Amino acid sequence: MIRRPRPRRLLTALAALATAAAVGPASPTSPVASAAPRPIYAPGTSVSQLQSTQVMVADRTSGTKGTWARYSWNGSRWVRVNANAAAVFGRGGVVPSAQRRQGTSTTPAGTFSLVHAFGVGNPGTRMPYRRVTRCSWWIQHPGQRDYNRWRESCSVPASVARSSERLQSYVDSGLYRQAVVIRYNYTTPNRSGAHSGAGIFLHYARSYTGGCVGIDSMTELTATVRWLDPARKPVIVVKA
Repeated sequence: MIRRPRPRRLLTALAALATAAAVGPASPTSPVASAAPRPIYAPGTSVSQLQSTQVMVADRTSGTKGTWARYSWNGSRWVRVNANAAAVFGRGGVVPSAQRRQGTSTTPAGTFSLVHAFGVGNPGTRMPYRRVTRCSWWIQHPGQRDYNRWRESCSVPASVARSSERLQSYVDSGLYRQAVVIRYNYTTPNRSGAHSGAGIFLHYARSYTGGCVGIDSMTELTATVRWLDPARKPVIVVKA
């Protein structure tokens, strides 16, 4: 005996067939979701174009000197864009940032973003920029509330001034005619001991620094400051 399909089941089956006919088989040329971009790392770093498109690399080779390079991502590859220059480091050498201690004249190693530039006048950078005056200080006294920050004041107490930097003095010597604040200053959890230290900048230097990263060419330093663009998330990679 042959059973006839129930009307409701028959209608459901017919509807399914009609839908399949209307949609048709998947086309081999149907668009597919584009693959995620592949990270391509700036030479000698673990920073890809997905994180930053402006990367600076200061690599200590011996003593207080090392190589300096700037790389720009052009949409398909990293291009080196710096003029000839050397990197200069603290006279105490380079140590991992978590081990760095205030007063040791060491440069912290690591990958850091940048906060703002400063100096005698904006050379054309897109970074936030502060002009140094005779009342500009970088506070390095651990007991101050604004430790490791810029203070604009013409009446800094002598006890604070002795351990802080009067920025105009370093402008007059040529070191801070142009400079950039490295974000290490904003990520140090301690005021003494491991992972401490204030006033870590990128600036001009010829032989050694007190813990900053130096460039031994004012031309290259100025070009670097002018080149920096916060929209491109620039970083500096300091290697021991």
